[in-house]
Amino acid sequence: MDVLNTAVEAAEKNGITTIAVASTSGETAAKLFEVLRGKKVKMIVVTYDQGRLPPERRFRDDILRDLLENGVTVYAHRCRLLFWRKLIGRLGLNPWYKYLRSIRERYGTGIKVCHIIVQMLMEGGILREGKAVAIAGEKKGADSAAIFVVSQKNKWPILEEIIPSPSS
Repeated sequence: MDVLNTAVEAAEKNGITTIAVASTSGETAAKLFEVLRGKKVKMIVVTYDQGRLPPERRFRDDILRDLLENGVTVYAHRCRLLFWRKLIGRLGLNPWYKYLRSIRERYGTGIKVCHIIVQMLMEGGILREGKAVAIAGEKKGADSAAIFVVSQKNKWPILEEIIPSPSS
């Protein structure tokens, strides 16, 4: 939870009004929602779990319902050519995947996931211009946060600052 509080503080300090969070089960999203309660911040939850059938779905229905009832955007990116993009990326032919590998090697998996969710929101037309805070983690929960600049002039999000976690 400390990463969530630190990320919200960084957003407030920098005048950033959009925070995106990666969440598979919805638990991290629910915790962030509680931290943001009463604040004028647009919260966007990015998940790959929406659209799956109930036996396979991990995002809790009660959390999804609460988030949607409170005006939170829940976004599931649907890339039609995901299989081919991954295959091309593994062959080293896609510059995005090469870039992500370098990000993971330099900053770790959490910051790599932050890049991915901001890119997904750019591709989906949810983020177009300005700054956003992204929160993600390597496994369960949030362990990383960063500030990104989003511009239609750039194909990819620009990492402006890694928000230091309280434990570092």
